[in-house]
Parts: sequence; C-alpha cells; structure tokens
Amino acid sequence: MFALANWQLQRGLDKAQRMQSIDSASNSASYSLETLLTRNQDIQDLPISFSGSINPQHVFLLDNRIKQGRPGFDVYVIAQSDTHNVLVNFGWVAGKQMRDDLPEVSLPDRLNDAQGRIVLPSDNPMVTETATHDALWPKVIQQIDIQFIEQVLHAEVLPFVITLTQSNEQFIRDWQPVVMPPEKHYAYAVQWLGLGIAAFFVYFFALRARLRSGLKKGSHEQNE
Repeated sequence: MFALANWQLQRGLDKAQRMQSIDSASNSASYSLETLLTRNQDIQDLPISFSGSINPQHVFLLDNRIKQGRPGFDVYVIAQSDTHNVLVNFGWVAGKQMRDDLPEVSLPDRLNDAQGRIVLPSDNPMVTETATHDALWPKVIQQIDIQFIEQVLHAEVLPFVITLTQSNEQFIRDWQPVVMPPEKHYAYAVQWLGLGIAAFFVYFFALRARLRSGLKKGSHEQNE
C-alpha cells in the first residue's frame, strides 16, 4: 500500500510537470515536421503545422474509444510528406449499433497546413492486438503500435502521431493530453497511505496481543 501511495504521488508529479510543459508549448508557434525532427529535446505535445498526401483507403480504426458515454473509434491514416510517413489522428467518430458495421468516413487526398499536436504512443502490454496483416480495410486495431503498422504498410513510419486539433464537422477533436489531473493522483496517494497506516496498526496490535497471549500461556505452564 505504501508502494502504491508512492506510485500515485510520482504519477501526480509527472502529470503536473507535463501540464507545465504543455502550457509552455502552447505559447510557441507551430513547428514544421522537419524542425521537430532536428530537435534533441522532448517533442511530446508540441504544436505542428503539417502538409502531406494520404491514402484515404488505408484507414486504421482505434477501437474502444468512449466519448460522452458513446462507443466509437479514433480514425488514423498515414500521411506522406516529401521525406517521411507519419500517422495522423483525424479524430473520433461514433460507432454503429452493430459492432461489425464500421463507420464510414470521408477523407481528403491531401492535408495542407493542418494544425495538430505531437503525441507519443504508449505500449500497453495488457492489450492483445486482434487485427491481422491481411485484414480488410479499414483495419480495427486495439492500440497504436507503430511497428505493426509498418509491417502492414511495408513502409517506415515516424515513431509519433500527429493529432489534428482544428475543428471539424465529421470528427470530434477534443485533444486531452492529461486525462486524470495531478490532484486526483495525489488524492489516491493519500488514500493508499491511509490504508497502509491502518493496516500497519492492525498488524501491530494483533502481533502485540499474540505475544502477550504467548507470554501468559508460557507463564501458566511454568506455574503448573
């Protein structure tokens, strides 16, 4: 419990640091893709202005995305600049009543000066990918795995995602880099700490009672 309290505290501190980084990045002008690729610093959450061509037939639908209690998908497509391929998140679309009936989306052949943010995908070892290389398009995926996408497309892809932020009638784009605020992690840390202290005292008094009982029993046997 003490370890969980410390973990939640560290998570809260990390979230607070990231929110400060986001506020700082929000005050800067949008970067170009070429400029970002030359940066030696962390590029997470930085604003970007991007142009590139896309293949609207090769769509990845990230499963189990919930918006306002409705299930749906995040729509991802590879965009190709003059020199690189990068995965672009177009936003969220609602699913249909029948799970096998996938939503249809209308995508342009090209993005021109599209505004977005850099997102570094995280790997969740608890998630099992259900899509296969030879599955039909659009492909329903369970998480953003750049290596898997490269194998599907037989092409190199940059190790980050551009999440579009401009408003759009077809997609919901409510970019939320931090889902749980630091204050919530701190509250969980306090709860785990309290439970750990309570468990410690329960153990301490139970152990003391057992030792006293053992001493009394030993003294009684000696008297006999």
